[in-house]
Amino acid sequence: MSKLDHIGIYVKDLAKSVSFYMDVFGWNGVKEFGSGEAKIVLFDIGGGLLELVQRPGSPAPAPIGNWSHLALHVKDWAGIVAKVEARGGEVRKITMPDGSHNAFFKDPDGHTIEAMEKGFSA
Repeated sequence: MSKLDHIGIYVKDLAKSVSFYMDVFGWNGVKEFGSGEAKIVLFDIGGGLLELVQRPGSPAPAPIGNWSHLALHVKDWAGIVAKVEARGGEVRKITMPDGSHNAFFKDPDGHTIEAMEKGFSA
């Protein structure tokens, strides 16, 4: 692992959540974009990013106190994916708008990990 890229959390109302984080912490959104039906806003929180994700039609956000996923910017994306697959892990691979790749998989306890070929903060 080279560094923490971002922590993503699901929100019910993106505009309301963005307003909250801006008002309470004084953060400014550094990037806003969509991925499929998801609407995403990133905040620079110093040393990493906080990603707020709203997905219409998806299940309710994770219960309070639980994370959505841990995202790691990795140097050898293909190697990480190969290792997970070799262990029998299911990997969901996506191509980002800039052509880079992300992979989602679960750790042994069922926590979702995102391996990013090119991090948002890179």
